[in-house]
Amino acid sequence: MATNSKAIVKDAIYYGAGGACQKAPCGEYTIDNRCDCVQLCSCAGENAFTLSFDAFIQHLNEGRIAIVA
Repeated sequence: MATNSKAIVKDAIYYGAGGACQKAPCGEYTIDNRCDCVQLCSCAGENAFTLSFDAFIQHLNEGRIAIVA
């Protein structure tokens, strides 16, 4: 995946934030995977969250996330 790839969160994705469980809003995100995790930044600039690479792949395989060109 290139650093400037985009993803669409199509279904509920939950991630840990400061010890709490948060729901990521559906929508289009820019993918930044420069480390061992995947950061998704909202194209609208309002939301960002980080998933482990394994969690990102799992959500991708389950259809919750789609990669767009």
